Amino acid sequence: MKELPVGVQDFETLMTNGMVYADKTGIIYQLVNNYRWNFIARPRLFGKSLLVSTLESLFSRGTLMFKGLAIEKFWTDKTYKVIHLDFSSLSCTSAEEFDAKARELFLGELVRLGFPHETIESCSRCVDLQDMAYEAFSDTGLCSLVLLLDDYDCPLNLNLRNRDVFVGIQHRIRGFYDAVRENQGSFRFIFVTGVSRFSMAETFGADSYLEDMSLNPLYASLLGFTEDEIRHYFGEHLRSAAASVFRTGPDKVTEEQLLLVMDALRRHYGGYCFDKTASLHVLEPWSVLRFLSPDGSHEFSDYWYRESGVSSLLSSSGMLTHGAAADDFRTQSMDRHRFMVNPGPGNPPDRLFLLTWCGYFTVKKVTALRIRVGLPNLELRRAWARLLWSRIRDENAMPDELCDSLEDACAALRRENISAEELALIFNHAYKVMNSSGIETGYAACGAPALCCLGYGFDVTLQSQDKEGPACMIFDFLSRRIIIGIKCLREGEPAEEKLREAKAEISSKDFGSLVPAKQLRRFAMVFSVPMQKIVLTEEFTA
Repeated sequence: MKELPVGVQDFETLMTNGMVYADKTGIIYQLVNNYRWNFIARPRLFGKSLLVSTLESLFSRGTLMFKGLAIEKFWTDKTYKVIHLDFSSLSCTSAEEFDAKARELFLGELVRLGFPHETIESCSRCVDLQDMAYEAFSDTGLCSLVLLLDDYDCPLNLNLRNRDVFVGIQHRIRGFYDAVRENQGSFRFIFVTGVSRFSMAETFGADSYLEDMSLNPLYASLLGFTEDEIRHYFGEHLRSAAASVFRTGPDKVTEEQLLLVMDALRRHYGGYCFDKTASLHVLEPWSVLRFLSPDGSHEFSDYWYRESGVSSLLSSSGMLTHGAAADDFRTQSMDRHRFMVNPGPGNPPDRLFLLTWCGYFTVKKVTALRIRVGLPNLELRRAWARLLWSRIRDENAMPDELCDSLEDACAALRRENISAEELALIFNHAYKVMNSSGIETGYAACGAPALCCLGYGFDVTLQSQDKEGPACMIFDFLSRRIIIGIKCLREGEPAEEKLREAKAEISSKDFGSLVPAKQLRRFAMVFSVPMQKIVLTEEFTA
């Protein structure tokens, strides 16, 4: 099998070593030929740097490293001097520090590209980045340069809470770009990437010419993997991972097992949408590659969140000072115009905007006036459950011993033969730990155990007709499902009758039609509102 490009951000290294490459060059060709000045925002670990490196190789060396890729038969352009500036390394606490580091980075590129000695000498004497850029670009030939600016917003994100520093850095970025725009005839192609989408006018000028591709449906799959790409380019690795998961040989893996693994990949790492029509979805590449890696154990772990954590943008904005909120588990909407333009520190960024562009939320639905966003997949639902769980635990001063005992109890869910009594024990332990007094609906009764189980790494979803009506929980495992229905028992009501109602409601739903088909176990539970605990439970067949 070809080596997987885990952590590889350099295109030529990837190709030289014969690693697996999901061929995006057909979309790249379309982008390069349709637009000259471009901007795209994507979350961390989505492949922005590899894309920039791919563009650098294409413009600086032609199709030399693109043998066998889609673009090879179309590309006829000449080569260019490619200025590649990566601002992710520019950690700074003042605008002056940013300017000094950016000038050093820019001067290094001029030297690397062989700019005339006189130009380099003149640039080295410039007192700020804007003057240096004017000096460097003023004597270049017509359409002779390509500018690639990766992670433009990293220094801004780090200083979002310090308005003076933020505005000072923003002013210097705009000054550099003013020099670019003043010498626009020198540039064949410009490409800017970032995580956030701060106002183009304030960061790059009112007439920046930058085309924002962030929600353009034509480029929705430019970053991230589609399911078809995983099957096509990573087919051997997918089969190897399935063999590991089901403990069999690669040659004995069945199509059903491959479908189950692909479904699990989608549920864990998919669901991301960067498309204003909300029609195309991709999987997060970092976690997919880590799961498929032969050096790992092929576990469905939270790789992206573990690596990305709480991003600098969220940390510096203070958006997670109080942890997650219960509403974060539900799809929410916001004004479409406000979503499209994030103004910066002068006007505090919208929470839903930041959570979406940092990769924690994704686009769910788009209308003329509103955009609906929400958690994209199980990895993020579990991460959010942990954040909310930590918040509740701290607010209620829960002892560590009680939390540890709940985690130990939840481990029984992994056993295929778990009993109804063991499930009731887990749920009652969750109510005790969560201090959930006052629960009066089936939906709320499902909430505490669902949050705990999500936080401890289980794939659980909560369904209800409405928040006042019947509710059920679905636990998804690789080849089986557990369905749990809950009815609330109030003072004077017969528990056996409530149990029959719970069984009837679960039986009325066609859980067998869920895709992919899995072994089903159904449980009915009765939650006593006065006692705040499960008082009756039974496994049954529909």
